[in-house]
Amino acid sequence: MPRRLADLVYEPLHAGPLEGAALLGEAAGGDRLLVRVGLWLGSDGRVERARHRTSACAALIGYAEAACLLAEAGEPPGALRAGRLLAAVTGAHPLHRDRAELVARALAQALSSRPEVAGGSR
Repeated sequence: MPRRLADLVYEPLHAGPLEGAALLGEAAGGDRLLVRVGLWLGSDGRVERARHRTSACAALIGYAEAACLLAEAGEPPGALRAGRLLAAVTGAHPLHRDRAELVARALAQALSSRPEVAGGSR
């Protein structure tokens, strides 16, 4: 169910320190936009905890918050592309929808930092 941008920004439960995260990703865009995402994994490789740090843009905060919520709810971070994040957040100004792409890029970078495991699979 989509969440309202105003609600995600008003109470960003997943904004926090990234130290100790198993996977880290970052993406930057114009107008001084920056998002960092940290993922902590359980022994089964699933996301147990997700946190973000963003520059002060409501849409960027909202999409990062939605990404963390979805990852902790069991959605594979690799499936959290811009289209999925756009569908998860309502109320963002159309000119700021590109912020979902920044969050998706940060997630992709985090996943690309995952070390290879035995057998060559991730």
